[in-house]
Amino acid sequence: MKRFVYTLILFSIVSFSVRGQDGIAGINFNAGFPVGSFQSEVGNQFFPSISLNYLHKLSNTPIYVGGEFGYMLYGTAVERSNNIINGTDQNFRIRRNNNAVNLSAVVRLMPDFGIGVKPFVEGQLGGIHTYTRSKVRENRLTEPLSSGTEVYDWSYLYQLGGGIMVPLEKKGDVFLELRVNYLQTGPMNFLTSRDALYDDFGSVTLNTRNAAFQLLSPSLAIKILL
Repeated sequence: MKRFVYTLILFSIVSFSVRGQDGIAGINFNAGFPVGSFQSEVGNQFFPSISLNYLHKLSNTPIYVGGEFGYMLYGTAVERSNNIINGTDQNFRIRRNNNAVNLSAVVRLMPDFGIGVKPFVEGQLGGIHTYTRSKVRENRLTEPLSSGTEVYDWSYLYQLGGGIMVPLEKKGDVFLELRVNYLQTGPMNFLTSRDALYDDFGSVTLNTRNAAFQLLSPSLAIKILL
């Protein structure tokens, strides 16, 4: 899996260096909604994410190639316990964040119909890394007494979807992009915000899940033509 991810990184770098007619760079704010069997596993949770992307247009074609890098937060929870350190009754704050980062190669078909609005369809193929981090503090403002990664995994990822780019001014280079993608991964080990249980002695039990992520992901983006 690591070799696969490194290959994707190399592909993205090569894609960025392709000299086409023009390029597109931007930032997407995404909302992930579980669907299918994944929804049965995690319920109606909300998976917010942010992604950066860059595309180059291949000369004399409506085809753009490039890459996208994203970060997702799919659950956070705060617990308090006075059983973290033996011999003290002090109440400690435990923050647990469930995170994912992904990198994918992108191919977009976006013909120019000369009407300003640019409709497109696209596909992505890449890798995703999920990981849960926990930090123990005396309170919100103090430095962590301890921290660590508890559950992590890797998998492939693909996305299929489309949308439109709408110019924010006539003949301008700044666009508002509306996009909807379907995201699918392979099975992974992960936690949700409900999967850490504490007993009266401060011991934690992690209910690790194993499932493929399946998300319907609408997004809003600002894109700039370069």
